[in-house]
Amino acid sequence: MKKMLLVSALLGSSLLMASAEAPNTEMIKKTMQNLERSMSKIQKGFLYNSRARIKGGIVSLRRDLKNIDSFLITNDADVKFNAKVYATTETKALDTMASKIIEDFDKGDKEAVMKEFNQVLNRCVTCHALVRKW
Repeated sequence: MKKMLLVSALLGSSLLMASAEAPNTEMIKKTMQNLERSMSKIQKGFLYNSRARIKGGIVSLRRDLKNIDSFLITNDADVKFNAKVYATTETKALDTMASKIIEDFDKGDKEAVMKEFNQVLNRCVTCHALVRKW
């Protein structure tokens, strides 16, 4: 009987801890999926030479960049930099680059557009290397 109570208590507390962590984890997952979809929309806009698709991808990208909590590091004791400052800096830079993509597309400067898109993608990969420990 005591074993059964102990197992129930352990299971209950582990479920509570998992549910306490889940909202942030789910928020991060949802934001990252949305960012990936936005980048795909932008790329598809390039393939179809569609300003509307590019603009739609940029609008959704900029919206999800505002969810800065998804870019913060939690539970990481060996972090050597301020994650909030890094996240703030990166999201501002990505927002600026996203705006530049549509501006350059409207100017017809396809080379600049691809350069900006690649810079955004490189920043994504860099963040994952630092923050997500790839």
